[in-house]
Amino acid sequence: MDFARLQNRSAAEIIHRGHPRYRDVWTQNWNQLLPERYPELIVRVSSDLDVVEAVKFARENGLKLAVRGGGHAWCATPLRKGGMLIDLSGLSEVKIDPIARTAAIQPFVSNRDMMRKLEPYQLAFPVGHCPQVKASGYLLSGGIAWNASQWGQGALSVTAVEMVTATGQLITANANQNPELFWAARGAGAGMFAVVTRFHLKLHSRPRAIHTSTYYYPLGRVREAAEWFSNAAETMPRNVEMTLFFVSAPANLLHHCRADGGKICMITATVFADTKEEASQVLSVLEKCPHNSNCVEKTVGEPVTFEDLFALSASMWPESLRSKVESLWSNSRPSDILVALRDHFKAAPGAKTLILFALYPGWAKGVASREDLAFSKAARVYGGPWTMWNDADGDVSNIEWHRRCCEILKPFAAGRYLGESDIIDDPSRAEEAFSASNWRRLQQLKTKYDPEGLFYGFFGGL
Repeated sequence: MDFARLQNRSAAEIIHRGHPRYRDVWTQNWNQLLPERYPELIVRVSSDLDVVEAVKFARENGLKLAVRGGGHAWCATPLRKGGMLIDLSGLSEVKIDPIARTAAIQPFVSNRDMMRKLEPYQLAFPVGHCPQVKASGYLLSGGIAWNASQWGQGALSVTAVEMVTATGQLITANANQNPELFWAARGAGAGMFAVVTRFHLKLHSRPRAIHTSTYYYPLGRVREAAEWFSNAAETMPRNVEMTLFFVSAPANLLHHCRADGGKICMITATVFADTKEEASQVLSVLEKCPHNSNCVEKTVGEPVTFEDLFALSASMWPESLRSKVESLWSNSRPSDILVALRDHFKAAPGAKTLILFALYPGWAKGVASREDLAFSKAARVYGGPWTMWNDADGDVSNIEWHRRCCEILKPFAAGRYLGESDIIDDPSRAEEAFSASNWRRLQQLKTKYDPEGLFYGFFGGL
């Protein structure tokens, strides 16, 4: 294969099997539980033109394509057996129009960097929770956002995308131009059949008073605490985000939960308000919980910034661990889900492993499927296990624990979120992330716009 031809046509860094930097670039994945899947060629692009030339070179040489866009990639979908991996890490430009309240960003802009750049203008975007995750991996899967009940998922604030198609054309897709490709780019995730090089975004007013409350309960008190807090969430305004966690206890609380293997229930509520008075009033409702006498520690109405929220997320989901992750949407009672998982969580072998379920005010009766974008599954509760450990010695015990956890959760599932589901372990999870009609449409559009199967899609090369 004449790699020099591609190098002469673009400024991309071209790394083939056997290149001295191949291993280092191949391992640049959030999750270090890496599969034995090796692209024949990794192309690290630095411009739209580089992407165009990479796609054309792949077509000319019979190389199938995958794209690395900087999401968690929990099951390492960018890594395929053979073919070309287009690495977007060189594309991180941000342009903001504060008057129009819009932005145009390249795919490798992180959640943290996006919010930092918007802060001087008192603007915000519904970014994801983990600071290091990049826009492409996040938005293409739909985007489980901060303040989701009020702002919606990240993809709902995408107004247009620029992309390179399977024929090597650089196009713009929006509601009026190439609307089918625009539809697919908002939710198709690893099934997308083009390379998105820029997202055009609608921006929102930045909340001026973000406050959070945190409550810790022994696992033995989970049912009544989860029941009360989940009922309270259903009556709260849409600018509140509440999450029920199972975590390893902080050191100062270990004496409360030694009988539970050092594990504890943590409940958080964050309000994205305009004033501190509004924030305090909203969170004061939680102080009426009749079970607070069983709470072993709490902080109430603590002022925080997006940077504080990102720092907490970074501590809970650190990079460079080995991980197995599975998420689901559910319309079941959160207390029933947590009680079903409680004993199993006590035996979690990894200290970093956690389980969470987020509650969305206004979604108590479920969420209707959407037809205007590919992302089409949601429900009153979102979450699952994030199984994390340090090294290969823990692979067998942690993977076995994780798979058993998924078995316990399966009866509660009403759908999946593509960005945090392991479609390698169970390929049916990809289809479960979409309504039946949207799944059929996505397959039809791939056939229409990528008839030769240039892009691997969900399952090729695994």
